[in-house]
Amino acid sequence: MEYYITQCIAGFIAFDENLEIAEYKLFKEDEIVSNLIKIEENEILEEEIELINELFSNEADDGTDVNRIIIETTKRKSQYKDLENYENIETESPNKGGEYLRNHQSEVFEEIGFEKSEDDIIEYYERLAIEQIKQSSQEEDKLLIQAINSVDDIDESISKLVERIRDWYTIYFPEMDTISNNETYIKLIALSEDREDIMENFKDQFSEDMDYSSGADIEKDDLKMLKSFAESIYSLQKSRRGLETYIDSKMEAIAPNLRDLLGATLGAKLIAHIGSIKRLATYPASVIQIMGAEKAIFRHLKTGERPPKHGLIFQHPSVRGAKWWNRGKIARNLALKITLAVRKDVFSGEYDPNIAEDYLKKVEQIEKENPFPKKTSQRRANERRSERDKGKGKSKKYKGNKKNKKNKRRRK
Repeated sequence: MEYYITQCIAGFIAFDENLEIAEYKLFKEDEIVSNLIKIEENEILEEEIELINELFSNEADDGTDVNRIIIETTKRKSQYKDLENYENIETESPNKGGEYLRNHQSEVFEEIGFEKSEDDIIEYYERLAIEQIKQSSQEEDKLLIQAINSVDDIDESISKLVERIRDWYTIYFPEMDTISNNETYIKLIALSEDREDIMENFKDQFSEDMDYSSGADIEKDDLKMLKSFAESIYSLQKSRRGLETYIDSKMEAIAPNLRDLLGATLGAKLIAHIGSIKRLATYPASVIQIMGAEKAIFRHLKTGERPPKHGLIFQHPSVRGAKWWNRGKIARNLALKITLAVRKDVFSGEYDPNIAEDYLKKVEQIEKENPFPKKTSQRRANERRSERDKGKGKSKKYKGNKKNKKNKRRRK
């Protein structure tokens, strides 16, 4: 005997081989929405377990025991391994019972006593949608994504503002241009009253002792405005550092393995690029390796250029600092470790320090085994270089021909 179990807004229903209702378990009215959410999250509910156990305990009309139960679900069969007669359980989506229910819903609902109007059912699904939106907004990775995107926005703003204040402050104190670190540059202006104060209290920031500046003298109001502008930028820089600390703590909470492997910032950027850590866990290593290099991929598909070897993961020191002939191998191994790390974070939540350690050992092995480029790699590099040179030559030649044509027209 075979039974087909399916779920719906009413609860769990089991059909026999003749698609007649054998057993059913209805949800309590106040638990319908929460149970539907649990089903979407692939949880096994008590009603489902009770229905399965009852089917196995009942004997069929002809005196034979239940041979097989086929459950319509997206869950894995291994999730039912703690149940008795586990070997007689199969998962299939869709199954015969589910298809029959969807085609005869009103008749089945009437038979099991689920007396709800269409408006009632619509209301349940509306409440379900609202709960899903609430849960989505409460997910911690959404907060993480907003934080890392804010860091990028602040970086862009600071870069433009620092460029502006450097041009502005140079009029008053040109010797400050020798300070290349932007944070130090802004800090000195924000914490000092004037250039004399900087020269007296921050002598260690300059390569030579200075008693006076060659800059122009400006009014007190001008100097006050410059200092206020620097204080605003300094405040942004402090906010950025606070966001970095926040991102690090969030990554440690929701993705400790990914943080250990990539660092908090790069790990958060990967999550932000794809939209959520759960989605990231579903992607294969080959996609993660080139994630963030979409423009290069489309260019490869359109023009036939060589495909990219890495995307966002190029920001990892081991990839960025590797020799050019080893970058592809290292990026591929890093992508494999990312898939392992993020899946551990999502599905088990256990921290495993061996993931990052094994990756670093693999990088050392790759660099040790490949101290010099192979002949094929060198040949390809030379071919690419010659192609670029030819392209430059063609463009110059074309430009020359264009100029010659213009000159000929002028002579005529």
